[in-house]
Amino acid sequence: MGSDPSEGPLATVLRGTNPWWAGSPGPAVPTFRRWCFRHLLGLLDGGLAPGILRRGPRRVGKTILVRQMIDTLLARGVAPSRILYVPFDDLEGLRRRADPILDVARWVETHVLGRPFNAAAQAGAPAYLFLDEVQNVANWSPQVKHLLDNHTLRAVLTGSSALRIEAGRDSLAGRVTTVELGPLLLREIAGLRSGFDLPPVWEGGVHAALRDPDFWRRAGRPATGRPATACLRSGRSPSSAPIRSPTGPSTRRGSRSPRS
Repeated sequence: MGSDPSEGPLATVLRGTNPWWAGSPGPAVPTFRRWCFRHLLGLLDGGLAPGILRRGPRRVGKTILVRQMIDTLLARGVAPSRILYVPFDDLEGLRRRADPILDVARWVETHVLGRPFNAAAQAGAPAYLFLDEVQNVANWSPQVKHLLDNHTLRAVLTGSSALRIEAGRDSLAGRVTTVELGPLLLREIAGLRSGFDLPPVWEGGVHAALRDPDFWRRAGRPATGRPATACLRSGRSPSSAPIRSPTGPSTRRGSRSPRS
């Protein structure tokens, strides 16, 4: 392992990218939030996997989302010393180290958090690590795997290179939840132009809707108003519900209209 990053200018760089350690605010961020913001916060608060991997092309808002999540944690009263942000696309000197992710994590334990990650987590104050553009680190996935396997903490990773991220993601199976982030959705563009937020059709994402028992109850009641299982027991197809004609008597799907 290389020299302690507290020796030399690297500590100054880390403190500069984490101004909340000194009680200063971070960079101003837009109030507009991408569709996945609340989903990401939910994963950060109580996801089964300790890590989140947010993947997408450049300029779609990955770093802005990270800063918005950090601002939200600070607004909740999370101690600034529990939050680490490292932009690996900017810190060339850091990337040249043998194990930059592990080196910085150990430095934070000693010089910022003041105790091991596991001790902080057992005290109900887990650390949050935000590693931006992590694919710029040559051997990023083994380091993240070691970190998540041996320490109780929450980690958010972002990456723009699909090939380099995909090459390392397999070793993190069960340790990270992957969230794909693409260009702005149509409703997001409309919200930006109109100044108000348009709610999604699938609140919380498709998976959240599929976990809702009411979704399946509604899906099981076709136009007849009867549960689909009752239609099947009676030998009647749910699709045979009567269709009201605006000019004549009702007909059934598949039947011929009366001859004139």
